[in-house]
Amino acid sequence: MTHPDAPLVAHELYVAVLGAGAPVVEMTLSTADTRIRITAEGPDPLPLLYSHGPGWAIVNGLAARTGLTTDECGLWAQIGPAK
Repeated sequence: MTHPDAPLVAHELYVAVLGAGAPVVEMTLSTADTRIRITAEGPDPLPLLYSHGPGWAIVNGLAARTGLTTDECGLWAQIGPAK
């Protein structure tokens, strides 16, 4: 399964977590039916600037759903099939 916006969404999530000072970023890609969920997580909770900063506008514009992980150490975005 591919989506033309997946690389950009993954990049923005990665940069947000890395920019928050995470020494390591764990990226996860999950698929279900026609959905792709991309998650970027670090070891510490993300400051508000990085969880809802400028890159967040890009992610929100491209993804169907977005959010913080339950421990607030990461961000996720769900995108659907290319139309």
